[in-house]
Amino acid sequence: MIDLHVHTTFSDGTYSPEDVVELAKEKGLFAIAITDHDTTDGVKIALKKGQEIGLKIISGVEISADFEIEMHILGLFIDVDNTLLQEKLKMLEGFRKERNPKIIEKLRKMGYDISMEDVEKVASGEVIGRPHIARVLVQKGYFDSTKAVFENLLGFGKPAYVKKEKLKPYEAIGAIKEAKGIAILAHPHKYLYLEEGPENVFEELKEYGLDGIEVFHSEHTEKETRELLEIARKLDFVVSGGSDFHGANKPDIEIGIGRGNLNIEVRILEELERKVAGR
Repeated sequence: MIDLHVHTTFSDGTYSPEDVVELAKEKGLFAIAITDHDTTDGVKIALKKGQEIGLKIISGVEISADFEIEMHILGLFIDVDNTLLQEKLKMLEGFRKERNPKIIEKLRKMGYDISMEDVEKVASGEVIGRPHIARVLVQKGYFDSTKAVFENLLGFGKPAYVKKEKLKPYEAIGAIKEAKGIAILAHPHKYLYLEEGPENVFEELKEYGLDGIEVFHSEHTEKETRELLEIARKLDFVVSGGSDFHGANKPDIEIGIGRGNLNIEVRILEELERKVAGR
């Protein structure tokens, strides 16, 4: 089994790169991809640990893109030292730093006792994001869980939500391709329900250079998985899959198996590797 969508403490996961590699090894996985949001800082650490304990590590990233609904594009097999890619990721890091104080300001105006110092303390040096803000609110007793914070305050369209500046889809895909990676649309089930029709969206992304879609994902139903697999075949997309593991920030999702609905075979990785080798 493999898992090509895994997060660490370098974005919004709760396991360090070393710990997530060890966990994957304990669970009997053959390979994982480190795909932190808008950063590759944890990849080399994971690669080193993988070499030490005998687990295959794929260099990856999950890039935020600006679309009518939130879009995330995975880059797999990337050169993490690529200059253009790192320039784009630094730009996104700047956008995130601008966003966090705006969220906190909104919360304070709503009567929540929270400061940037509180959030920095909880983050303990990690890249600060909404999960850390949510954890502060839980610690202060406002909510029982971070999930409840997102459902009531921080999720898309909620009272304390602040839109983060993102790259255009073609910019994100272009940066991944420049870094010699494969561009994969993450958790694409949500695009099945757009009014303009999913294939129109996927065809537009293919024109930008998208290589494939994440057919297998923790949030996909069996029906959605079948529909996405058919679309992938029709558009000649490569197929990928991953749990979207975040540790305690998504406690119902386990590495490798998601919510118990995943069993991503090594052949998926082999097909992706053939795609890379064929370039």
